[in-house]
Amino acid sequence: MKTTERSKKLTPFFVMELLEQARAMEAGGDHIVHMEIGEPDFPTPKSVKIAAREAIENDRTFYTHSLGIPELRKLIADYYEQQEGVHISSDRVIITNGTSGAFLLLASVLLEKDRVLAVSDPGYPCYKNFAALFDARLEAIPVSEESLFEIPAERLMSIETVPDVLIISNPSNPTGTVYRESSLIALNKALKKSKSTLIVDEIYRGLYYDKRIPTAVSLSNDTIIVDGFSKVFAMTGWRLGWMVVPEELVRPIQIVAQNVFISPPTISQYAAMSAFSAMQETAHMRTSYQKRRNFLLPELRKLGFRINVEPEGAFYIYAGIELWGMDSREFTNRALREAKVAITPGYDFGTFRAGAHVRFSYATGIDDLQLGCNRLENWIKTL
Repeated sequence: MKTTERSKKLTPFFVMELLEQARAMEAGGDHIVHMEIGEPDFPTPKSVKIAAREAIENDRTFYTHSLGIPELRKLIADYYEQQEGVHISSDRVIITNGTSGAFLLLASVLLEKDRVLAVSDPGYPCYKNFAALFDARLEAIPVSEESLFEIPAERLMSIETVPDVLIISNPSNPTGTVYRESSLIALNKALKKSKSTLIVDEIYRGLYYDKRIPTAVSLSNDTIIVDGFSKVFAMTGWRLGWMVVPEELVRPIQIVAQNVFISPPTISQYAAMSAFSAMQETAHMRTSYQKRRNFLLPELRKLGFRINVEPEGAFYIYAGIELWGMDSREFTNRALREAKVAITPGYDFGTFRAGAHVRFSYATGIDDLQLGCNRLENWIKTL
């Protein structure tokens, strides 16, 4: 069977391939410490699970409005007003099949042949694949510790072709760093001059440590926000996200959503309506992640990993491995086989200095993090 050239442009997830290798090793009797996958290890809040059961028992299992249950859209709009002091119309809130579904819908209405999508390098790997799916041009902008892993506005304007769309994540995957408010304002201003679109992925925004991260929804009505329930509410498998878009994009997105998804998952939507009442549980998760970060940072530094910019959100540490003179693919493959520790090579997140970096996820308990560090220490001694 022939496949399209477009499908061949998509890049695989190294982290998923590592996870599959790790699972195969576990099936063979090995014990693996998982520090590669970005999935919360906490259970979904009890109130959410109860709401899901009630939805099933009350036969709320049919298609909903293509843009999402109106009550849930209003709850999200109210959340922004109550928690962030930002008023938005619920008509601009669209419920999606996970944040991946949101990006697919946005790409379908904003990208096409000869349009330019800009992303940071390193950055979340799926972004660039949406450019490939819609034959758009990709502009990967290198970022480093020197710029705190931000894309400076002046750098954006100096590239050969000003992008039609820029996607950033805040906090960042893989670095856990947070854009300064002044940087976001400057980026938004630069893009507005060229009539370009800024999309801010805020899926990790609720996982902050040293200071609360303000939403970018207040930047302007033209800024697009993507968020969801997966990370903060430990609901990865429920596949439910949302986005806040300009009014003029609602109808074009709806037409695509009707054809591609029909509607977001019904039971997940009714369950999510209880999520905002579970803030006490999510606060406990955030506190636990902060303790893990505070434990793992000094441990990795003691082992020789270079970490010049500390993560302020999410649950990732992006670490340099120059000390060992080894490419990150070889480093992570050997760490898995020889130390029984799974971590992610920098190549998952781009090409800029990718061979010199690995990503650690601390979405696992401190006992496992300690065991993983002990194993890495013993392994590193043999290098």
